[in-house]
Amino acid sequence: MNVLRAASALSLLLCPAFASAQSEPRYLPQIRTELQAMGYTAQCAPVSAAVGTCRVEHVGAQAGAGASAGRRFALVVEYSDVTDTAYVYLSRYATLRVEQPNATTAFRRVAEMNWEMLVGKFEWSAPTGELRLGAVMQTDSNFDRRAFRGVVRSLLRLGDRYADEVGRLTGAPVGEAPAAATGTMVPVAPTP
Repeated sequence: MNVLRAASALSLLLCPAFASAQSEPRYLPQIRTELQAMGYTAQCAPVSAAVGTCRVEHVGAQAGAGASAGRRFALVVEYSDVTDTAYVYLSRYATLRVEQPNATTAFRRVAEMNWEMLVGKFEWSAPTGELRLGAVMQTDSNFDRRAFRGVVRSLLRLGDRYADEVGRLTGAPVGEAPAAATGTMVPVAPTP
């Protein structure tokens, strides 16, 4: 029995990938690595052995038409071995309430924006009014690093592209308050 324990402990020391495979979802390390390669300080943690989450903060670096200098977005990646998906979204992108005077017009325009997008879609939570911009990436056969980067970049571009219009529709700022320094990427603390 002691020989088996010693062999098991030795195998974990010699093969750390085996040890991490036991404690976190299959592609969470690759997601963390890709976010870091994109210049983000990702805060990633397994929620369980099959589900993990990464959070980063993106600060817009461009000014001009269609971009918002300094506007911050909380980007979240929820990966699941159970569903074989990476769900990437801009958390708390905006708030849209049913009781707003222009709610019908706003919801119609959000639906039209969804029609215009190839990657990503707006999602709305009735209980909270949260409007989120998200996309789902399938990982059932493998984790495609270039596709992942493309999804992340597309969502951030779409977030900037629609920010001013969504702000006018909702009557509230989109994303978080503008940062003092633009073009920086800072980690976002995980939320429960």
